[in-house]
Parts: sequence; C-alpha cells; structure tokens
Amino acid sequence: MVLSKKNPRVRELSFQALLNKKVCDLELRSEDTLRECLIQLRHELSEKQIEFFPHFYFGDEPWGCIDRTGSVEIPFYLANNTLRRIGEKYFLSYTKEEIMMILRHETGHAINYAYKLWIREDWKKLFGKINKRYPNLYHFNPASKDFVKYLHYVGHPHYAQKHPDEDFAETFAVWLDPVSKWKQNYKTWKPAIEKLIYVDFLFGKEKLAQRRPLRVRFTEASSYKNIISTIAEYFNIEKKVDPRLKEYTEDLQDIFSSQKDGKRKLIRADLFIQHFSRYLEEELVEWIAKADRHGIRKYLRELQTICALNNLQLHPDQTTEKLVELVIVSTYHLLKRLKVIK
Repeated sequence: MVLSKKNPRVRELSFQALLNKKVCDLELRSEDTLRECLIQLRHELSEKQIEFFPHFYFGDEPWGCIDRTGSVEIPFYLANNTLRRIGEKYFLSYTKEEIMMILRHETGHAINYAYKLWIREDWKKLFGKINKRYPNLYHFNPASKDFVKYLHYVGHPHYAQKHPDEDFAETFAVWLDPVSKWKQNYKTWKPAIEKLIYVDFLFGKEKLAQRRPLRVRFTEASSYKNIISTIAEYFNIEKKVDPRLKEYTEDLQDIFSSQKDGKRKLIRADLFIQHFSRYLEEELVEWIAKADRHGIRKYLRELQTICALNNLQLHPDQTTEKLVELVIVSTYHLLKRLKVIK
C-alpha cells in the first residue's frame, strides 16, 4: 500500500485502513529499502560469480534460513518502508546496513545447504561437524582469533563461535561483504584467515557456484499468511495504557543498564532479547503450563519495545546471567497475567 504524499487526510485514512488489515491478507512483495538490499545482494553474489540465489519469503518468526533448505525467512514488516516504519516505532528497527549483514549471513547458510558443503571433508576439517548439538547458550572467548567477527546487529560479534554452521555463515558473510577488507583485517588471525581463504578457493579457483545446485529443498515455514492478527493487534498499537507497563519497565531497568560505559562496548537489550527469543520462548513454555506460544511472543515483543524506549543495554559477557534473570522475571509476569499468582 502506497500512502498519499499530497493529502494528509487521505494519508491518515490509508494508514488507519492498513492498521486494521489482517497481516495474512496483505499482498507483500519486496519494495523500497528491502528491494534495494536484495538487488545489492544479487550484485555482490554475481561479482563473486555465484549463480545461486536463495528463496526469500516473508514470515512471522525472526530472520533465519530454514535448516537444510535454500529458503530464508524475512520478517514481514520489512517488506516495504510503510510497514518498516511501523515496526521501527512499535517494535524493532533495522538500518539498511544491518539488513545487508543479515542477508549475507543467511545466504551463507543457504549456500552451505544448497551445495551440501558440510559433507565435504575439507569443510569439516576447518569448521567441524554440522551435526554437533546446536546450543541455545554458548560460551565464547572474546579474544579468540580463530573466528571472524561480523554480526554486530544481534549485539554479539562472537556468533561464529556458537556452532560450525554459524562459523561458516559468518565467514561467508565477511568474505562476501565488499567493504570487509578481510585479507588485510584477518591476515594475522589463524585459523580465521584459513577459513576465509578456503571460502575464496571454493567460489574462486574451484568455481563451485558457477552452476546451479541440484535438488535444493525450498519451504515457507512460518509464512506471514498464517498471522490472523491485524497489524494494529500484532504491534499492540493504540492500546490503552497497560497498568503492568510500569512494573515491566522497572524490572527491566533492574536487569539492564541505561548508563553508557566508555570503557566497555555495550549492546542493545532489545536486540539481545530478539536474538535469544526462541530460547526464551522455549524456557517460558516449559515453566508455564498454561501459556501459549503466541502470547509469549507478544510478551517478548513488549519487552523489546520497553528496552528500546529506555535505551537499555548490557555487556556481551553478561549473556548467561541476564538470560536467567529474564526467564525468572518473565515467568513471574506471565503467571500474573494468567492470574496463577497475585
């Protein structure tokens, strides 16, 4: 939907009509900023002579490449700038640079699956075995030079240390990024530079991706077409002031900090919650018998909004303790919602 720039009244009516429309009834296609990003991604792949382009679709869940497929899920509210501005105001914002970083990372996953790179012995030697247990929480060494550092958008530049699959996706993203200067920036980082050289070999000398892969599986799990809420309901827009808001805000301020620390690089609490949303959801479902996943996701979005409005932050080294505190506080809040406790 394109909003009129000429008549403010028409623009407001169009905006209200959009808010009252069910998400599943939207006819979405990549427009505006997202379209520019996808065009740029295709150009970057073409420059590296990579023929394969993932299947991108709009979904309800956070970003992600569906395991062992060539399909990448993009949050539906990034489809165009109108929806993106609503998302920025009531939920979560992404810069164009952050969208590009995520697209490169998820494309790394899709290419790994499409060409079945993980079954190669040379891949396993550098990155490890892909069937290694995938952890929700993981310990990392911030001083390690064995891994690249890339996904700052999640507030965690050490994401490559999580799992061999993420290690490859992060390495691929750094290699693909035209401004990463990986040869210069990682020349003394071993084996990180060895992994980058390997990726460069696969798509350079070996010319692996100059042909389209065969038998790639595609899917559209968690499609936005399954969201029956209106846009206003999805983002809790024009809702009366919730008396619980003050309590939530105070508890989040106790967990996170609003103070800047010039000596330490802090990360945004709203992005932190999004990054660990699936982990938090699973923990809360386990602890709260009567809670439904939709309600938990809605609650977590509320927490993200509060964190963003209050500029709450944390240090990456506090990941485990802050997740524990969030689970405890969230369990208490959700049980009160269900009136299990007073």
